[in-house]
Amino acid sequence: MKGKLEFEKIVKRRTELDMKQSELAEAACVSINIVRSVEIGRSESSIEALSKICDVLGLKLNEIYNPDFKNTKIISFVNNKGGVGKTSLCAAIGCILAEQDYNVLFIDFDMQMNLTRSLGMEKQDKHLGVAIEKEHDLSSYIYKTKYANVDIIVSDPSMAIIDMQLFTKINRESIVKYGLKSIIDKGIYDFIICDTNPVLGILNYNVLNVTNYVVIPIELEIFSIYGLDTLINYIENVKKNNEKLKIAGIVVNKYDLREKTITETCEKVVTNLFGDKVFKTRIGVDTKLKQSQFDSEPVIYAQKNSRISRQYRELTKELITVVNEK
Repeated sequence: MKGKLEFEKIVKRRTELDMKQSELAEAACVSINIVRSVEIGRSESSIEALSKICDVLGLKLNEIYNPDFKNTKIISFVNNKGGVGKTSLCAAIGCILAEQDYNVLFIDFDMQMNLTRSLGMEKQDKHLGVAIEKEHDLSSYIYKTKYANVDIIVSDPSMAIIDMQLFTKINRESIVKYGLKSIIDKGIYDFIICDTNPVLGILNYNVLNVTNYVVIPIELEIFSIYGLDTLINYIENVKKNNEKLKIAGIVVNKYDLREKTITETCEKVVTNLFGDKVFKTRIGVDTKLKQSQFDSEPVIYAQKNSRISRQYRELTKELITVVNEK
């Protein structure tokens, strides 16, 4: 049974009526195992069984069950090295998820606004920087895009000084977490997709502090690999405050077979270091991506059947498998 079950209300009402679980099961004509599972929020029972329990307790079904509630998962694309194709990867995967009928909210945490512009959006007065500075609820900063199932909270160049502003705040590592709370509690989105900036500062700590899964895009060149240990240590440090934080995987991006010797050597190094954390799908160099960036349109819409779009779709399948693992 999908959706959200407010099982605490069921337990509270049964207790108020001074009923045992066995008595509730008998009165509702359901098994006691169903009652037990419902009361811990793990019900696999039918709506019919839940309705019977509500009738006995004098509750309305819509008071305790929201079938449209989405268990929001937050995926962040992170690398402390610029130019690795992080934003393009982030935009493509988020839009592919939207194509698959998931509701997606993008958040652009990079002052360069590349994600914002890649989705055809421009500067706005109500942008992420203002929300963080004023510690506002982020739900009032959401904009619709022209793409189905895709919303965004836009960035702004003024966010270049956001780390300095955060440094003076109480609970400075959790400002974004508090800002997203109402959005997550309402269960509006299946996924929140975050594009980060290449600085391992307080803002990115905020992002990772509310993230479920990290995707790390890299190029197969030595400078990109050198910085990985610093990034991994940074993520491990955030895990002390966010136990739900996991590395979904490392994506080999801008894969170029014309540089075969360097590519193969670096690939072996990455595989030896991270093993099965490296996604099987590699994203190749493709001029169609540059054209789509120039046109401010995600490549999976602009060049739907291109090689790189197919690669992005294969990668998204891998990522969904990781995210859905128990």
